[in-house]
Amino acid sequence: MDWAIPAITILALLIAFLMLGVPVAFSIGVTSVIGILLFLGPKPLAAVANISWAASNNSTLASVPIFILMAEVLMCTNIGADLFGTMEKWFGRLPGGMAIGTAASSTIFGAVSGTAIGVAAIVGGVAIPEMRKKGYDPKLACGVVAATSGLGMLIPPSVPMISYGVITETSVGELFLAGIVPGITLCLLYAVYIILASGRMKGVTFEHYSWKEKLSSLKTILPVLILIFLVIGSIYGGFATCSEAASVGAVGAILITLCMRRLTFPRFFEALKKSVKTCATIILIMVAAQLFSYVLTALNLPQMLSNWIVEQGLSKWVVFLVIHIAYLFLGMFFDCGSIFLLTMPVIFPLITALGFDPVWFAVTCIVNFCIAVVTPPVGLAAYVVKGLAPDVSLNETVMGALPMLLIDIVMIVLLCIFPGIALCLI
Repeated sequence: MDWAIPAITILALLIAFLMLGVPVAFSIGVTSVIGILLFLGPKPLAAVANISWAASNNSTLASVPIFILMAEVLMCTNIGADLFGTMEKWFGRLPGGMAIGTAASSTIFGAVSGTAIGVAAIVGGVAIPEMRKKGYDPKLACGVVAATSGLGMLIPPSVPMISYGVITETSVGELFLAGIVPGITLCLLYAVYIILASGRMKGVTFEHYSWKEKLSSLKTILPVLILIFLVIGSIYGGFATCSEAASVGAVGAILITLCMRRLTFPRFFEALKKSVKTCATIILIMVAAQLFSYVLTALNLPQMLSNWIVEQGLSKWVVFLVIHIAYLFLGMFFDCGSIFLLTMPVIFPLITALGFDPVWFAVTCIVNFCIAVVTPPVGLAAYVVKGLAPDVSLNETVMGALPMLLIDIVMIVLLCIFPGIALCLI
């Protein structure tokens, strides 16, 4: 296996840098440069500038900072509190209604945030205190927020899906479409579990809201729902590209929050700062990932690894299982987008060689990351929830989320048996 020595060397270097605490983008970038010098010689270094420019000059990637700005504007103007208040009024009378409202809020806010961490921070900041005030078990309250936060990665527009689309040259529009039905299905399955578990709840107080109050509550979130519909609908209807739809969303978010008298200059400036910080991180990782992909492709490692695995005669489902176990482990330490950018140069040729649909595969991976983002030792969403409820231990949060994480596993199995769940809208 001529590919073994360079593959092991590059992997060892990458792991070493990450263990030393070097940021992901620089770990990947430095490893790539060392790989070029060791196995390709100094001449290919001239390609680094061109690769960096090409990676950052991608038209699809241009939608990422605009979507992030849209999310930050809506998040900094307390739209999350309005959304949860509306969901509470509509679902509050159901068994475990406030927890169901939290799952519904995460689903809707996932269409705004695009990340699990954003959903956990905004929805959890409102939902956890309110659920605890009404007598919900703190473990359940924190677990529901942590488990449902992953819907932010699955419901479009999803930043990890954009990253996957860019690195694998898969249609972002198709990826967005593929996430809708699985995302809604997961939310419904969470709701069924909550209703079944609500029989054990004691001391939970309920409030009755009239239809007038329910309909009145829609006023505050209806403009945002219309905005989300316009953004997603314009992409699927063929009226706008991903970047153009993102621009509509960002401008719409600014206009809506101005009309609602929520957006002040300090809040807008704070949204801009957070957007720039997040976007800079994503762009740096994207550039490093493209450089990493160049090194691996120049050494022909993905193709040789793919051919070697196929020659072993392993079932494609065994390979699928191994990949997902590895992704579950990686998801405990890194965000979903970074994992895609880091691994797809190697994994993508393999999954296509095994006959897996790239769009379907992306959805199964993101459902997997819904589990990983809650799982210790570094389950990012679990730590966000821990910060929102310091008196609830990390172990209690994970145990509260565990039944819904098992539902995520069931969802992956269902996607394997019925791939049309993800592909029916495409």
